[in-house]
Amino acid sequence: MKIVHTSDWHVGRRWKGIQRLDEMEAVLEHLAEFIEREEVDLVLHTGDVFDSRNPPAEAERLVNRFFVRVGRAGAHMVVIAGNHDDPQRLDARSLLAEYANVQILGRPRSAQQGGHRVIGTRSGEKAIVGALPFASAGAWVSALDLAGDEDSARSKYARMFQRAVQNLSQPFQADAVNLLMAHTHLEGAVFGESERRVHIGEDWAATAQTLPTSASYIALGHIHKPQKVGGTLPAYYAGSPLQMDFGEVGQEKTFVVVTAKPGKPAQIEHIKYEGGLPLVDLRATLDELEGLADEHRNGCWLRVTVPLAEKDPDINRKVRDLLPNALIVKTELPEAEEHRTIRLAEGASPVEHYSAYYLHEHQADPDPDVVDAFQQLHAAALGSEV
Repeated sequence: MKIVHTSDWHVGRRWKGIQRLDEMEAVLEHLAEFIEREEVDLVLHTGDVFDSRNPPAEAERLVNRFFVRVGRAGAHMVVIAGNHDDPQRLDARSLLAEYANVQILGRPRSAQQGGHRVIGTRSGEKAIVGALPFASAGAWVSALDLAGDEDSARSKYARMFQRAVQNLSQPFQADAVNLLMAHTHLEGAVFGESERRVHIGEDWAATAQTLPTSASYIALGHIHKPQKVGGTLPAYYAGSPLQMDFGEVGQEKTFVVVTAKPGKPAQIEHIKYEGGLPLVDLRATLDELEGLADEHRNGCWLRVTVPLAEKDPDINRKVRDLLPNALIVKTELPEAEEHRTIRLAEGASPVEHYSAYYLHEHQADPDPDVVDAFQQLHAAALGSEV
């Protein structure tokens, strides 16, 4: 049985003023072509299909088109909700999606209530899928638990996750390809800046010990960096198909291809997504940027750092005139010397205060002519008051 594991699309996400739907369309085109060409039997999506609970219509259209195409290709698909998805809306969508061989689970449920699915594939082999959509800490841990003992509450969260996994693994059979899907933070997973830490704080992580050893493959979602977790267990985060922010510069994005047989260790392969634009850090002076502009003007999104000798309030415009794809423009200024602390004697004259201020701000004595002018103006002001 050939399986594709994909995750964390975040379709419809607006970032730095851009939506990146064109990139997602190209990525999903590449993924669909692979599924068709390789005659994939089963596609697993482990959550965060959309970036918000109320995605734009263009995002929903793009996802629906992919679902229909996968079904027409003869593959089955199982989708679970992530923390960005609306679980009730996904459950409602499942009623129609099943006509395209796509089964969607929005809310966590027990195996007896539909949390596991038995799928007969065109390879002739049977897949049993235990599916656990995202469950927040609040779903399993009450305010009373937190008020009593926070450490105990965290332990309760881990225990509840373990009980859910055990329940969903009970229907596994020796003559089937047994699969577990979950959208969660597993302890030890490496995450970047694009995940929202409120949902994946280390204190609320599940542990690898809770994962079933009887699973042929464990498909995980929630962490955007593709990676293996769980030691010797076949547990993988597929990661996101796009570099989500500049914390992921240089990170290669892949989906997982699993070849599995009942009772046999799964063979794992990682295939690079195509169609997304890389995020690039570029550090150069304004003169250097003029020479680099043709090379970096297209095919990427930029975070540009410009070293300056002094402040330039127009630097953003100058950089974006050269590089319209510069999403972030930063500057580096020389480190300012530490200003001397100047203490004046009690009763110091106004001109002494002025001279001390000038020395503090400019690290130099004021021009004598300016000091004379200050004294004259001050004397004139005193004379007018009299």
